Amino acid sequence: MDWREPDMFEPAEHANKPFAIRVPALVVSRGSGEEINFLTAMWFTPTGFDPSRLVVAILKESYTYTLLCQRPEFVLSAPTEQMMEVVVFAGRISGRDVNKWKATGLTPVRPSKISVPLIGEAIANVEYHVISRIPFDDKTDLFVGEALAVHVRKGAMEGELYREDADPLLYMGTKYDAQGKSLGKFSARFAGVHCADYDSPLLKKYITYR
Repeated sequence: MDWREPDMFEPAEHANKPFAIRVPALVVSRGSGEEINFLTAMWFTPTGFDPSRLVVAILKESYTYTLLCQRPEFVLSAPTEQMMEVVVFAGRISGRDVNKWKATGLTPVRPSKISVPLIGEAIANVEYHVISRIPFDDKTDLFVGEALAVHVRKGAMEGELYREDADPLLYMGTKYDAQGKSLGKFSARFAGVHCADYDSPLLKKYITYR
């Protein structure tokens, strides 16, 4: 194989940046009592299809971590584009200091399988039961949740795909100046659904369909 020099690339500061355009999540948790909180999360990924499972990384210092250890269940909410301010707020303010539900005015909605509320303004909510807590490093643990129920806003999706008029929040990241001051949170607009030709010439060379 003839290897080229990587002159079409330049160094970047963080390995997460090339994969930064994604729908963030609000992790809703509840403690052993009535205390309820939500936290903005970007470090999460699906890990199974049937049963549907997901891994989310939670900082041990966070209020959400404390609540998850008390009650092993959570809701993962997908925010809409209009919820950008909520996403920024939930990632910067601790639930130990501020009641985020009262501060944001979000609507708690009754779940069907667990005791943690859904977020009424979200484009979708998934109810999870924690099946494993995995120590990761000094600052973080991984929580593995198994999905018990899924709630999608009416008209937002067709099967696994967003509809043309859906408005998920596609977060891109934060830009900083030389002194480290935030210049703003950046997001991309959902511009519709495009279907690529799956029956590609390359696949035909290696796959025979019945």
